[in-house]
Amino acid sequence: MQLQILVEGSLSHYSKLFKMKADAAKADVFYLFSGSWKASVERLFLWIGGSRPSQLLNIIVPQLENLSDEQITSINNLRLSSQQVEDAFSLGLEKLQQSLVDNILIDPLVEGNFGLQMAAAMDNAKALASFVNQADHLRHQTLLYMSRILTIGQTAQGLHAMGGYFHRLRTLSSSWAARSCDPAFTTQSSNSVFFEP
Repeated sequence: MQLQILVEGSLSHYSKLFKMKADAAKADVFYLFSGSWKASVERLFLWIGGSRPSQLLNIIVPQLENLSDEQITSINNLRLSSQQVEDAFSLGLEKLQQSLVDNILIDPLVEGNFGLQMAAAMDNAKALASFVNQADHLRHQTLLYMSRILTIGQTAQGLHAMGGYFHRLRTLSSSWAARSCDPAFTTQSSNSVFFEP
């Protein structure tokens, strides 16, 4: 029973996080896209203001114990549907970014009204915020569907694996930054940080 309370608390935490990100997207969508709050290695894997749900499934699933055939099939279907939506979002985002570039590159002296061009660019920025919200909705729904497929114990394992993954990414960032500042820092000493039993 206590494990269920912890799992529900963690899922509730993620729900609140996605609501906070929606507010942040309204305030400054470019900040969310840049991933400035994330460690440098985390930014390497950034996709529309967060992680790809299919990538997280690839990280979580190998850590789960005693999956039934039905669970494996459901997880594979979830992964496939997540990848399809991610691909569609990525394509739409490419088109939106090109539209934003086109609006910014138009010479206001040649083409006419600078105000109209900036208004179009602002509309593109609002659409970027919508992409962040949709991507977060996909992340949230994937997390919730995953928790419905799994038992409470397996969900706890998955959340733990996800937390461990992000912790190791931040550790790698810190170790890399320390290495670049300290010439005495060796690769051997940093390797022990990343491979937990």
